[in-house]
Amino acid sequence: MKQKDNIFEELNKMKNLIHAKPGVVISEQANAGADVGTIMRELDKNNSDESAIVNIVKKYKDKASFKAFTDQYKTISGKDFGTDVFRAIQPYNDKTEWNDLKAHLGTMGITLGTATANRGNSSMATLTGLDTPAAEAGGRTPEAINNINAVFCNVRGGKITSGYYKDKPWSDYKTQYTVTAEEEAAAQKTCPTVQTGIQVGGTGGGTGGGTGGGTGGGTGGGRAKIISDYSKEIQTSLGSSPTGKMSSQDLDLILKTLNGEDVSGEVSQALPTDASGKPDLDKILASL
Repeated sequence: MKQKDNIFEELNKMKNLIHAKPGVVISEQANAGADVGTIMRELDKNNSDESAIVNIVKKYKDKASFKAFTDQYKTISGKDFGTDVFRAIQPYNDKTEWNDLKAHLGTMGITLGTATANRGNSSMATLTGLDTPAAEAGGRTPEAINNINAVFCNVRGGKITSGYYKDKPWSDYKTQYTVTAEEEAAAQKTCPTVQTGIQVGGTGGGTGGGTGGGTGGGTGGGRAKIISDYSKEIQTSLGSSPTGKMSSQDLDLILKTLNGEDVSGEVSQALPTDASGKPDLDKILASL
């Protein structure tokens, strides 16, 4: 019985050493100490696997845990993570992995960039925003929120239309970065008037085309009606036929009226027009 108790005690100790999360595959869990060692060994290879390094970084979903990882990396290796990782992943030689890493860090409010060191003789990766205090528990940093807003406002037809995530379904992005309904609603309010993020994406060009075309067409038609009605009033006051379209005779009477001349004995007649609504020259000449 005592031996059985000892076995359970040892298993409990082993469980505490692993720091595993229930319900998540161990290989997909972040373990700073183990991850540092894996990346260091990968960087020491002649042909390191850049995607493997990026996938390890992707285990860290928030700034606090990633900051703890980089701190431990420096403690163990004696080097800054940005300086060391630049040996394997560079924006000009490893564009796909660099952009993938940059996009993931952006969700934590960290901007991946480059800088020179040793008086310009070497380069390194910079992690701007890493030392900025993280958002409160359950929240995001302002940088991360801005990234989500920018992506959201470029959704059309349910897909992201520009940037690193171009052609990726919004639903996949939302799941990957656990975007909440509240964050989605807040992002929608930041989009330009002609863009409403997922709503435009969901209805195609309905909002942009419908609102732009419908409102524009409706406004233009309303103005035309106002001008036509006003023209009819003027024609009626001049004693001519209220067609809503000013003829040259109507304009002549208006000018005479403005000059103070008496036009009470003159009657304006609209010029005869053809089927297309243009002045009919033959009918005009025949009436002379």
